[in-house]
Amino acid sequence: MEQVFFRETADLYCARFHHLAEIGIVKEMSFDIDSKDFDDKYRNHDIRDAEPFKQMFTQLSEVDELPCLYRWEITSPYNADAIKETLSQLPKYTPRILKKAIAKDNTLYVGKVQAHIVGRVIQHLGYHLNQASHGLQLNDWAKPMNLTLKLHIIVLPYDVIPVEEIFETELARKYEPLIGIH
Repeated sequence: MEQVFFRETADLYCARFHHLAEIGIVKEMSFDIDSKDFDDKYRNHDIRDAEPFKQMFTQLSEVDELPCLYRWEITSPYNADAIKETLSQLPKYTPRILKKAIAKDNTLYVGKVQAHIVGRVIQHLGYHLNQASHGLQLNDWAKPMNLTLKLHIIVLPYDVIPVEEIFETELARKYEPLIGIH
């Protein structure tokens, strides 16, 4: 009985992978983010309307109902030890586990959402109304380090959700992010 279950499940997932291989991803997007644009005044306003971020959120809102993989890349010089020390001082809701001293391709973090990429990016920027939300909270630490970042988004078809975690894990293996557990 269990053998049939495993066979049927494997066949289902194989079919999903083949379907995704045939249709491909929906869209790729990248956004440059300069920590100089972070400002605490945005905590009292909707960050989506802030001029430095408005265009990014407009584009993200067009795919907000779809699953996405994303990768935060550091595009400026950085000190991994300084990032580690800074993150260790932040509340427990910030991802703090560093995998290595230097990330492959300067990748800070890899993640996924089944929907609502807009809300997840707001959390990572550090402007979510619920400050206890898990996320990078970049507003709290990236500005003093003068970091510039690039947010890479891969928009996936809706039917990939059951296997999305596998793609996130493989993306993390490819880029070996500085922080996060995969």
